[in-house]
Amino acid sequence: MFNILSRRGLPIYGTFFLWSFGTGANQLARPLFAASFGVPLALVALVTASNSLSHLLTGPVTGYAMDQWGRKPLLILGLILRGGSLFLEFFATSYPQYLALEFIGGVGVAIWGTGASVLIADLSVRENRGRALAVRGMATRLGAIAGPMVGAGIAAAFDLRTIFLFNGFTKVVILAMVLRLVGETRPEAAAEPARQRHGIAFDLLGQMFMNRPFLAIAAATFAISMMHQGVFAAILPVYVTQEIGLSAPDVGTLITLAAAISLVVSFPNGYLVDTFGRKSTLVPGLGVLAVAAYLLAISGDHASIVVMVLVYGLGEGICMGASQAYAMDLAPEDRRGSFLGVWSLLQNIGGITAPLLLGLVAEELGFGPAFMAVAVTLLVVAAAMWAFAPDTTSRRRATSLT
Repeated sequence: MFNILSRRGLPIYGTFFLWSFGTGANQLARPLFAASFGVPLALVALVTASNSLSHLLTGPVTGYAMDQWGRKPLLILGLILRGGSLFLEFFATSYPQYLALEFIGGVGVAIWGTGASVLIADLSVRENRGRALAVRGMATRLGAIAGPMVGAGIAAAFDLRTIFLFNGFTKVVILAMVLRLVGETRPEAAAEPARQRHGIAFDLLGQMFMNRPFLAIAAATFAISMMHQGVFAAILPVYVTQEIGLSAPDVGTLITLAAAISLVVSFPNGYLVDTFGRKSTLVPGLGVLAVAAYLLAISGDHASIVVMVLVYGLGEGICMGASQAYAMDLAPEDRRGSFLGVWSLLQNIGGITAPLLLGLVAEELGFGPAFMAVAVTLLVVAAAMWAFAPDTTSRRRATSLT
């Protein structure tokens, strides 16, 4: 099994920390910088959606390419694209320029995100996958805690543009780590038969996607994306600054608080995922996210927003690890990259449609109806998954992570 404290494991988790460290700072800057050009709220949300559109176009191709040529070359390409786009964003002088650079950077993010999932799937087994993902989540959330605080400090001392430089430098450091410390993880024994037997058309349309487990995780992934990328990443910063009257540093504090709660529940949740099954944790997590969306819909002051963020952090910490483990369990070893690439496609369909849809609903009907619609969607998906989806693990006690 994968030893997270080995020379092979620590650099990988180090890259996850650094990625989220820079991205956490950027999460503060992205919507506020887009709004600084004086565009409507729907176009502010379009910036976040453009990242997901990049994922939509890139994820499946990236997964297939990783099965063909290995994980490391694609990871390097993703880092170069994202780092380069961030340095150029520092010089952006118009909304169209910024949107175009975010789209290009989103291609790099898509390649890295798909590669990171495949990497963990390669290095873990079903019995310890929940905990391996939990440690990945902890490393990611530690960066997400520190990143917004640093971003808020940079914005206060300099301006929002400087955050792009900071994020770009973190990608340079990750690139150096991948080049020197991260090895290739593709299972060579499985990769060659995959290249001979299966093409991308089969991977996209084949029978491994036409079954209840995949349809269940597709629906759950879409619902989670609505809350995470649609509400929390795209709409919440604008809502709390325009409607509640909070400042940019306040937004950074809220993002940090959510990440801290997710961090606390990550490893205990990983143990529950391995011990009691993926569905038994994912369904309650979807319910918790629904409660968070409802609380946001009825919020009206700083205190109510803080309560909502606490609930959101709990639900996000539960859902992310459980949904990832469920999808990885379904991935065939010889087509793991292709399968997880298609799964990333589904993640980002939600990431594209949710910010745009929620932005339009909030523009026309107000923020409350938009948040309430997300709550209803999460509850419906949770009920359907509980009633119809199988689990991918037994209820026996999982073996220890070695």
